[in-house]
Amino acid sequence: MSLLDKIQGWIKEPPPDYLFEITEHGVAWAQTREPAQARVHLSPDKVFDVSPSTTNLMHYEAFRSVLPKIGNGGSLGRAKAALAIPDYASRMAVLDFEEFPTDDDQRLALVKFRLRKSVPFPIDDAKLSCSVQVGSQVQTRIEVLAVAIARPILEEYEQVVRQQGFQVGVVVPSSLAALALCPREPEGLTLFARAAGMVLSLVLLEQNHVRIVRCVDLSSETEPEAGITAVTTLLQQTVAYAEDELGQRVRRLVLCGFGGHAQTIGAMFQDEFGLDWESLRSRFGTVSQENAGLLGLAEQYAA
Repeated sequence: MSLLDKIQGWIKEPPPDYLFEITEHGVAWAQTREPAQARVHLSPDKVFDVSPSTTNLMHYEAFRSVLPKIGNGGSLGRAKAALAIPDYASRMAVLDFEEFPTDDDQRLALVKFRLRKSVPFPIDDAKLSCSVQVGSQVQTRIEVLAVAIARPILEEYEQVVRQQGFQVGVVVPSSLAALALCPREPEGLTLFARAAGMVLSLVLLEQNHVRIVRCVDLSSETEPEAGITAVTTLLQQTVAYAEDELGQRVRRLVLCGFGGHAQTIGAMFQDEFGLDWESLRSRFGTVSQENAGLLGLAEQYAA
């Protein structure tokens, strides 16, 4: 098993039989061969308290009650699954290097060294994956997209699926999986903003190259208006950073999970920065907070 099997282009044969996305309140799932039949099953209770450093699973019985009843024990035992997990359960970062080893062990050791002081869990006991990004206009540095997750937390998410008889293969943060649905600008940058509960994920894309990835907990914003203000402030900061530090303009804003606020946010940034904007879409169904990663995986595995 790998946390993220080649963060870009990780989907390889053979494909899994089922795709899952776990959220705070339940699970979305689909058979790989029938992605348009994706389903979302939610519990009225909060099943997972998403955190990068403490136990996430709160109510296993509530989670089990919303898991799909698929097939019989014999076939289920052989079923392989790919899994999208909440972004905030992991830590994602874009790291730049003057030189980067070719040996995998040396690469992981170097990335661990860089992440050691910035993650809220022991990095030596974490599951780590990294990918050298190609196709960037930046030629003087090597940029690496890295994902780390505390091993006990990864095992929690894997185990609840394994206990239903599945073999878990690829495990990926939801917003990285959802990037398969995100349109890119041929020139300039695309800003993908995704809300999931009280967590905001921001990914700045230069075609297929992730330039910035951030995941911010907004749970301290108790009023809805304050939460939207915090979102727009973070978006404005990211747009300004792109122009000031990267020397490129953000040309498109792609929104996911904002419900009725998407129109307000999109129109604001269109007026203020001249950005084109749109909501994230999938050919397999309506994209929501609960299934964006699932539908992104479906897009990757689709023939």
